[in-house]
Amino acid sequence: MKELLDSDRVNYLVWRFLLESNFRETAAHFQKEWHVQAPHRQFDFARHVKNYALVVTLNKGLVYEDLERQHTRRNQAPRDVQATAEAPETGVFGPLIPEPEHDKEAMDEDDQESEDVQIARKRPVEDQNHSASGGSSLAKRQRLSAGHENGSGVDSATDPMEIDHATNNNNNHAYPSPLDGDRAVSPILQTEGPEKAVQVDKIIDLTKTTTFLRLAGDHEPSVAPGEVSPVQANENPIVLHCEWNPREPAILAAAGTDALARIWTVPHTTPDSNVSSHVNDSQRPFHTLIDDDVPSTATVSALSWNWDGTAVAVATEIGSRARISIWSADGMNLHRVDGGEPPVIKLRWSPNNALILGIAPEKKGTLVTIYPAASASSISYYLTHDLYQDPLEATWISETEFILCGGDLLISLQCTEEAIVPSSRKFDTHADEKFNDVHFDSLSKLLATSSEKGTLDIWDESGHRRTINAHVGAILCLQWQPLQSSPQEDERLIATGGEDGSLCIWDARKPANPPKYVMNMGGPVLAQAFTPDGLFLAAATAERILVWKVGESTLPRANWSRMPQPGWFSPRSNSDQEEEDTHALCWDATGQRLAYAANSRLAIISFP
Repeated sequence: MKELLDSDRVNYLVWRFLLESNFRETAAHFQKEWHVQAPHRQFDFARHVKNYALVVTLNKGLVYEDLERQHTRRNQAPRDVQATAEAPETGVFGPLIPEPEHDKEAMDEDDQESEDVQIARKRPVEDQNHSASGGSSLAKRQRLSAGHENGSGVDSATDPMEIDHATNNNNNHAYPSPLDGDRAVSPILQTEGPEKAVQVDKIIDLTKTTTFLRLAGDHEPSVAPGEVSPVQANENPIVLHCEWNPREPAILAAAGTDALARIWTVPHTTPDSNVSSHVNDSQRPFHTLIDDDVPSTATVSALSWNWDGTAVAVATEIGSRARISIWSADGMNLHRVDGGEPPVIKLRWSPNNALILGIAPEKKGTLVTIYPAASASSISYYLTHDLYQDPLEATWISETEFILCGGDLLISLQCTEEAIVPSSRKFDTHADEKFNDVHFDSLSKLLATSSEKGTLDIWDESGHRRTINAHVGAILCLQWQPLQSSPQEDERLIATGGEDGSLCIWDARKPANPPKYVMNMGGPVLAQAFTPDGLFLAAATAERILVWKVGESTLPRANWSRMPQPGWFSPRSNSDQEEEDTHALCWDATGQRLAYAANSRLAIISFP
């Protein structure tokens, strides 16, 4: 059955091709003329369209045309075969066999030789006239060259006529013909290595250096590496969060459904070369971050390391109440607070590790709570904001002040000893704003917010706003480039990943400029992470992870493909829908390993 092809489907293929080819502004203009605000959301067929579908479809059409021509030739009458053979075959873009082009350089040389012959014929007459007049001979003009000579040039001649004798020309040509003798040798060009952004090494395949951590409990039966037991396939918890310890590269924390909250010790080792596909399904030593009274059906809704990696905060749903627990890096329970309505969707440590910010629903609004890390007391602030409709993000900008962002809300709050109050910092926002993320840069004191409309806003300390139209569609992830020292005064880089499949790096100090680097990911960018030194940027789609070196946007340094991994997809019936709402991606403290979580799998990927 032939598929329906209408103008919307053709336009969608063209629009996707423009985005995949990084013609973002052209795609935006095309979308405006099309009068469709969000094609990838409006049309039901959009989710089925693969990457580069326009090119694939056109190529298949060209293959069909070729088969049609072959069929026509086979069915021709014998008397028409000779006539058809003499006529050149043509396709969509003209003759299939290009017509021979005349060699322009050879034609120029022939013209030059003809001119030389004419000059030679005139030369005896000129010599006779010159001798009769008794005048002195002028030196011949210098032979034309490409800016260099082969060692027998005009400069070495001792008299005007020595050029002719040196070249042994006996053909009466006034000047050597380009067809006579050896050509001048081009000088050897010296270079200083490849230009900037030239990919020298091949793309590294990271699938051979992957280890999957086992998420099931200790009572589960062991399986061979790379295999998946029925228990693993159907009862693995869903990983919602994973974070490396900011100081210790061997310590990884993860949390999710089914009371999953653990700290693993993952030493940096190369997977066993005897394992098929170099993929290990490994049981690593771990500490559980769940109290004994927590049921196995509980969900750990938030997890966050403090800044020096000495403690990790965990939020757990226990029936109709929430619990905030603080654990040491070696799995010791340091402190806990019960109470409040679950789930606590965010936990954020203050810069001095003294306070923990928690965000949770409260009736039809939102309750923002500050928990001291060393005491059971807390202070709260109520907002009339629907947390289920527009989740909030938060970032600390000082030891006592933080920003909340989400939906049409962008507000700064201040902690005092007794309460949480609005701060003096104000933001000029619009009623139709749809913020979805916020990040503060402590080095430049700039605040960045992103929106569902694809805009990136940079706010300075005075609240002045500069807007960048960064993506077509929502910005899904946002991060400042980490730096080991103070940034340059004229540059501060920030990365954005969009629903449109592009990964962009912007100079926040020059928002009027186009992106400094644009990388095509081939699908919505679901997660991204800079290495701690800021030299590399990893980004994940639903199918793969690409690692880019900052400054090289042509080809990635490394690739990790999700599809071939043994046991990555849990077996399910045909009626089941695969839903993925959370993708977690992070680097260890050395920038040599990635942790990637989606669904019921947690992968450790080594990056050389």
